[in-house]
Amino acid sequence: MMRKKLLILGATSETVKMVERAESMGAETYVADPFEDAHAKKVCSHPVLMDCFDTDAVCQLAVSEGIDGVLPGCADILMAPYEEVCERLSLPCYVNKDIVRVFNNKAGLKRALEGVSLPTVPEYSREEAESDSFSGYPLFVKPVDNNSSKGMYIADDRESLETAIEKARSFSRSDTVLIEEVMDCDDFYVGYFLQDGNAAVTFTGDRYVNKEQKGLGSITSGIVYPSVHTDLYFDAVHEKMLRLFDSIGFRNGILNIQGFVRDNKIMFYDPALRITGGQEYMLSKHFYGLDILGALVNLALSGSMGDSPLYTLCDHSFSGRCGCNLTFSVRPGTIGRIEGMDYAACDPHVLNITQEHGPGTVIDRPGTAQQNFARMHLFADSREEMKTVIKDLQEHVIAYDDKGNDMMLKGLDPESI
Repeated sequence: MMRKKLLILGATSETVKMVERAESMGAETYVADPFEDAHAKKVCSHPVLMDCFDTDAVCQLAVSEGIDGVLPGCADILMAPYEEVCERLSLPCYVNKDIVRVFNNKAGLKRALEGVSLPTVPEYSREEAESDSFSGYPLFVKPVDNNSSKGMYIADDRESLETAIEKARSFSRSDTVLIEEVMDCDDFYVGYFLQDGNAAVTFTGDRYVNKEQKGLGSITSGIVYPSVHTDLYFDAVHEKMLRLFDSIGFRNGILNIQGFVRDNKIMFYDPALRITGGQEYMLSKHFYGLDILGALVNLALSGSMGDSPLYTLCDHSFSGRCGCNLTFSVRPGTIGRIEGMDYAACDPHVLNITQEHGPGTVIDRPGTAQQNFARMHLFADSREEMKTVIKDLQEHVIAYDDKGNDMMLKGLDPESI
């Protein structure tokens, strides 16, 4: 029996688990990426050196190799090429152009949320922000179509606004930015699993961030699940989100969205239609047995997420237990050594360790996810137990630069959860 062939667009380290899951299901994997030494290429059947935005070349590859299905890796910017390739080749796809327009673009998301009467982060035009009467600084400037905290800057005045806009535009393929109010409040996170029009919440979480780096956007220090704002979400938001899904034909696939919580309102601001660096699918598998990666592979190769109603497995409450995605981040510099990873691997509360960087890596993109050298997925029976686990791991896992100096950014404060 011939193995089915799956083409995955993008080869970041976060895509490795998807490739491994597809291979374990018997698929023959092709991974296309313009970087020859990209992580996911090392675990696939056929690494392909290719610019995934060259959709003509991607389609030619798919036809010549007899590709049966296509999936995006962990990159927002590849969702549009993914949709285009699948449409041109008549292959199964969990998005359409409307879904990409809404949930793969921060500006598109805002307009769609307003259309179903959900609040959004206050936004300003450049003209408003540069007027003599404007008093809303500081402002947050970001590209509408990028991920991993790339191109996000804080402007404290009109002069720094101009610099922030130009920098943010350089990270946008559409040369477009948003200028928004700086939000100093709780950060909410929610995930969805959709199967044949049935949408279930896979998790809710509270995102904690590091704000040490002046003038730059915050980076994640950790996410704790479930969120303390779960009831607010289901009371005020959930039905409207389902209505939005239905209006754009979103029937199968996955979606994660981040939002701010202020004045008893959740204001969504950052969507992700693909697997994320947070790898929450690991928590879904651990806490209630939902194999999200397997469902995505099935969809790509057969057109179906699965024969059984997988959405009924979802338990965003984790049965009263607690999960955490703990991030370890460093200041710019060259990593000399990392201590404590073996210690963490022996902790019974550690479900997974994803190490992004090792000794010799130059950290030179402050304010982005490049500063995260590792993340760990944790589980505990209660929040109190989770506090102890977080404190212990952060005391042991430490990165030093090439001169022997501690280069760690502040981590998640256990008492804050």
